[in-house]
Amino acid sequence: MLNFEKIVTNHEILEIEKNAIKSGLKESMLIERAGQKISEFLSGTISNRKKILFVLGKGKNGKDGYIAFQNLIKKNFNCNILFVFPKLNYDNWESLPIKFSKSVFYFDETDQSNKLIQESDVIIDGIFGTGLNRDINDNLKKLIYFINQQNKQVISIDLPSGLSDTNTFTNNKNTIIANKTLSLTAIKNNCLNFNTQKYANILINFDIGISNFPASYKPKFLIDKEQSMKLIPNKDKYGNKRSGGNISIIGGSTRYPGAILMASSACIETGIGLINISIPSKIYDVVAGQIPEVSLNINKESTEYITKESIQNILEKQSINSIMLGPGMEVNKTTINATKYLIKNIANNKKINSLLIDADGLNCLSEINNWWNNNFPKNFVITPHLGEFSRLTNLNKKEIENNPIEIVCNYAKKWNVTIILKGPLSYISDGIESYVLDQPNPTLSKGGTGDVLSGITASFLAQGLNSIEASILGVSLLSKLGDLAEKNHGILSSSATKLIKSINKVKNNE
Repeated sequence: MLNFEKIVTNHEILEIEKNAIKSGLKESMLIERAGQKISEFLSGTISNRKKILFVLGKGKNGKDGYIAFQNLIKKNFNCNILFVFPKLNYDNWESLPIKFSKSVFYFDETDQSNKLIQESDVIIDGIFGTGLNRDINDNLKKLIYFINQQNKQVISIDLPSGLSDTNTFTNNKNTIIANKTLSLTAIKNNCLNFNTQKYANILINFDIGISNFPASYKPKFLIDKEQSMKLIPNKDKYGNKRSGGNISIIGGSTRYPGAILMASSACIETGIGLINISIPSKIYDVVAGQIPEVSLNINKESTEYITKESIQNILEKQSINSIMLGPGMEVNKTTINATKYLIKNIANNKKINSLLIDADGLNCLSEINNWWNNNFPKNFVITPHLGEFSRLTNLNKKEIENNPIEIVCNYAKKWNVTIILKGPLSYISDGIESYVLDQPNPTLSKGGTGDVLSGITASFLAQGLNSIEASILGVSLLSKLGDLAEKNHGILSSSATKLIKSINKVKNNE
């Protein structure tokens, strides 16, 4: 149903290309195809009146760029090449046609290279690719930094030069900042870490005829949020309120009464049939009547915080099919015991087929030893941000930021849960397949946005989507809401409440 682009690690793409060549595809043919795809894209998006400068290394990315350069010259584009290594490194390449000689230059420390860059409108970066396995020398660092300072349109081939497993301290002095990155065969995971996406920016993938991936490949995909809207469940016109899902949302405290209201509102706006919210009695007057569609569950034992008696009352209900725990419930001995009771007893209610834990529910989980060694519903989702995930895993934030796809996948498998690691980029995994949404938007960095995400995702879980489908749809819909908020309200005045009010516009494709 969904056709997302694949993501690969450096090791995986090397193995994929090696196997393709073993199967009969010549490397020269793959380079020719790559160059053709790149030139077709450039000629379709850049005016032939623009000055284009190809800045090329000596590897496959450089060769891809050289083929693209040749094709554009034949179409009468105004192109130059700046080779960044000495001429002898290119002697084994196809001879440069004489008519191109005035368009070819070699990097040196004179003003000629800087002048070429300054006079160009568009720079095509093909200096380094996935094969970079050493530190960049000082002269090339100066070149990269100079390019980054010029405010030119920069398009990188495969990945921005400098992004690699060996370059752990990425900055604008050793890594190209691209406006667009033209990936080949699959998106490279180096472009999708917390701190590297800003160098790759818009990712576009080209199929160059490699379709067979090895059995060792771990499926990873880049989410297309427009495609993801196909996952919105259709409503049965002969159904009733119970067929639309019946969820209980547990949380709230005197300090955070609004969190559960935002999660509940997002749940309602995304099509839930019935909703019950379980809250401490002290916030009854704050919550009652705010959302007339919800029913309230108040336990006399739960005055300031959610207690295990509240959880027991919920688990005894045979009408609900889904539970969400966490928004605004705070972390203390009482709420930790309530969370512990839930995870130890939820399997006793066979009607409950999905569970989502967010916010302080996750912080309570982090206080429970081996919490994952319990029986959970088939569709179980947790939605930590970086700090919460760090507490759950005992890993430092930097370690997670440098390798989020693999780390999220490993812990999803260990815990037998689907994880949404939320932030500027969203990482999703069930331990088998992994997904990334690379659409950072500052309108979403506001208090309450996480409650909206959890409410949306829990709603789709209750309506019958599996944990991966609900997670993909949840982050995609939230991202589209962020786009609408930025358009209609601006970055500064966006809020979680405004996101919720815009849900109907996204669903109706307005």
